[in-house]
Amino acid sequence: MKNRIIRVLMLTIAVTALTSYGKYYELSKEGNEILIIGTSNLHDWNMNVVKSSCEAEFDTEGLRLKNINKVIFSCKPSDIKSNSNLMDRKTHEALKAEKFPVIKFSLSSGTEIKSDNRNFSGNLKGTLLVAGVTKIVEIPFTGFVNDDNSLRVEGSVDLKMSDFKISPPTALLGTLKTGDNISVSFSLKLLSKS
Repeated sequence: MKNRIIRVLMLTIAVTALTSYGKYYELSKEGNEILIIGTSNLHDWNMNVVKSSCEAEFDTEGLRLKNINKVIFSCKPSDIKSNSNLMDRKTHEALKAEKFPVIKFSLSSGTEIKSDNRNFSGNLKGTLLVAGVTKIVEIPFTGFVNDDNSLRVEGSVDLKMSDFKISPPTALLGTLKTGDNISVSFSLKLLSKS
């Protein structure tokens, strides 16, 4: 009887080891949207991040995500675009794009995920580097595991430009002034690398 219990425990441990492991993901080249929304004294404005990269590692159990072990997201300030060349230029100047050519988020510690079958949610806590200034931020997110094992991850975070020592851009001899608060929303498709 004792040997039988030991064999059952060993089999359970082996099955768990085979089905629970870290999976690596990277950002798909298409199907992503990152939108930056802000205000000004004349009208609201928005800009898109047209190119970015992201690598992530999740602990998985079948199609269920359990933990996030790694997230590194980056983009260039020069890849933040609007419909206006003037707005693009003012934004890139405010972000000091020539001196600090990378915006980067790095997960600072593992993140536990609330998971219900293929749906998951949580809060990423990590460091955000913008214009040479690093701040700790917390980003709430939701997501879904697709049939092809790709992930759709969505979320939004509110930030202040002044927290990163960025002076909100102005135009038209100072008559157009942007607000300090911005909101960054995202919908990303991550593809399994393994």
